Amino acid sequence: MLSCVIIMALLLAACGQNGNQENQAANGESSSKPVEISIMSDYFSPEPPSDQDPIRQEIEKKTNTKLNITWVSSNNFTDKTNVTLASGDMPELMLLRSPYQAQVRKMAEQGAFWDLTPYLKDYKNLSAFPEDSWKNTSLNGNYYGIPFVRPLFGTEGMPIVRKDWLDKLGLQPPKTLDDMYNVMKAITEKDPDGNGKNDTVGLAANVTQTDMGSLSWIENVMNGNYGKWKDQGGKLIDTTFEQGTRDALLWLNKVYKEGLLAADFPTLKNTQVRESITTNKAGIFADAIKPTWLLTGQMRAANPQADLLYLPYLEGPKGKFAPKGSGAYGFWVIPKTVPEAKMKQILAFMDYGATEEGSVMANFGIEGEHYNVKDGMYLFTEKAKEYTGVIFPIFQSIDKYAFAYQTGIPEDFLKRNMSIIDEQAKDGMANPSVGLNSDTYNKVGADYDKRTQDMKVKVILGRESIEAWDKYAADLKADPQYQQIISEFNEDYQKRQGS
Repeated sequence: MLSCVIIMALLLAACGQNGNQENQAANGESSSKPVEISIMSDYFSPEPPSDQDPIRQEIEKKTNTKLNITWVSSNNFTDKTNVTLASGDMPELMLLRSPYQAQVRKMAEQGAFWDLTPYLKDYKNLSAFPEDSWKNTSLNGNYYGIPFVRPLFGTEGMPIVRKDWLDKLGLQPPKTLDDMYNVMKAITEKDPDGNGKNDTVGLAANVTQTDMGSLSWIENVMNGNYGKWKDQGGKLIDTTFEQGTRDALLWLNKVYKEGLLAADFPTLKNTQVRESITTNKAGIFADAIKPTWLLTGQMRAANPQADLLYLPYLEGPKGKFAPKGSGAYGFWVIPKTVPEAKMKQILAFMDYGATEEGSVMANFGIEGEHYNVKDGMYLFTEKAKEYTGVIFPIFQSIDKYAFAYQTGIPEDFLKRNMSIIDEQAKDGMANPSVGLNSDTYNKVGADYDKRTQDMKVKVILGRESIEAWDKYAADLKADPQYQQIISEFNEDYQKRQGS
């Protein structure tokens, strides 16, 4: 009898405990121990996000997690990523900004990361990410990572102009490359900052060792295409050999010789380009729409009229050009060393970030405290200005206007940004080569890219003639190894098209 009494008491206690757990679960709470997750991510703000940030703590509470995040500056993130991957000692959730680099592909094929493909059906919010986001981060048709989702429009690749300078000079925002030339010339020669000195330049830009960087938009406008590879009749062609690329070099050489392009563009960094805008040294640069308010806000402290306008499109010989993004900026991988049960808990954590509640909290904060909603817009409060970047950058924004926002942005500025994104969506074109693979390119492609970029810069600077470019392009077209790269990219492209 005593045994029966004890057993009944234990059962009643267990029932009571289960009832309490169900009530806690219904209230978004959990009595179980928080799931600890180690994460590595980058940040773009001056300082890394605080571990004690109340919004992060609220997210941990909502997801019943304890996050151990290693924040790495975006300036050093590539190097840190490579070292971490090579060591094999990876965190349980790791952001990779370049899903298609050879090292990542090889590790995925060797089983270093969980193939999430068969599990995603159980996570409806992650599954609801845009098709482009998943497609453009897939490897061999499988999903080895969760896309770091980004909006499709308002992305990098379009010029941004000092609209207050245009207004002062009586000019309209440029719509063609001829307009752009005239605007650059006026900014360079007509003292738009009114300091009485000849110290402004039309366009500031930076390039990399392997591509045209923030000058790529000129080739894109000339070729009527986004990126190096262009779909022509279902086949990829390399725009290196296109007339538009040659014309872009001639255009850039002209504006460089006339002093309308910053002379030190080959050595500038993106931060220095932005600084040249905020210190009234230059009037045009290329970026995404998001930093327009970030930089305008900085300038308005001294100049209330300052205004940066992101152009929705430019017209070239092939018609209007506007970029359409890939829908992702890298992906989150879970190493195979993580047990399956823990992997599913991490997916559940990321699935919460893909809900409207999780996404809004991570990107805008808490309603009434950090933002208010008006006419479908999230309007930041003064308190939100304490955040200089994305509040909790582990969760991405699923709002199509996410690039339009910046903490502290005024309502009129936000409305204009949103209308620009709507306008850009009418003509935006995607880069058809995102995620394509070529084994030959993986081995020697970087060397070709460096040589091509070096020749382009020399032509722009006048150190090589346009005829030298023609010879270089002809030699490249006759190079069997380079032609093998083109062939392999096309083979992979045909597989993607299902043909």
